Amino acid sequence: MKSILVIGAGKFGHHLAEYLCDMDNDVMLVDKNENLINEYTDKVTTAEIGDFTVKSNLEALGVNDYDYVFVCIGDFQDSLVITSYLKELGAPYVIGKASSLIHEKFLLQNGADRVVYPERDNAYRMAVEYSNSTIFDYFKLSEDTGIYEISAPKNWIGKTLANINVRKIHGVSVIAYKHDDKIFPISSPDYVFSSNEHLIVMGERNNIKKIAK
Repeated sequence: MKSILVIGAGKFGHHLAEYLCDMDNDVMLVDKNENLINEYTDKVTTAEIGDFTVKSNLEALGVNDYDYVFVCIGDFQDSLVITSYLKELGAPYVIGKASSLIHEKFLLQNGADRVVYPERDNAYRMAVEYSNSTIFDYFKLSEDTGIYEISAPKNWIGKTLANINVRKIHGVSVIAYKHDDKIFPISSPDYVFSSNEHLIVMGERNNIKKIAK
């Protein structure tokens, strides 16, 4: 269980806080909007109303005691101010939500340990999924690398992982297979590819595109 502070109870922030709570984390959700806090207070561990662009209000939360602090404020300037104060107060790991590339850049300059850009990332994920009928899901790891859920290429069906030599020939790692919405790790080179299962593979985008046709 992690101790997590979520600053900002907007659309992204309150969903994040609720999901984190569902995963058995200890979550405090804060926002200056009283109506939002009243709406979500029963869905998180604790909730508090306040203006957290005021450094003393942040300090009172004991931000250095949390494993992670998420800054989910939509206002550009407020999110930068809060991020800067958090690092000054000793918050160990701050994740900022960006709404643009310039926002991402300034959050990093103001001390954010990581920046997420949900609109861009989800848009790209949907573009990947709907551009290719053999790609069913995608998770970005870096600019060029990701984890993909794909159909097994037709010329792989009935052959083993060792037969195909996927990593050496295609530059792709086959991590697991998915059957009936359950994921099973692949640990043996004797695994036989089937048309009834999806594959979970990791690799560079261009290499994935070559096999997911």
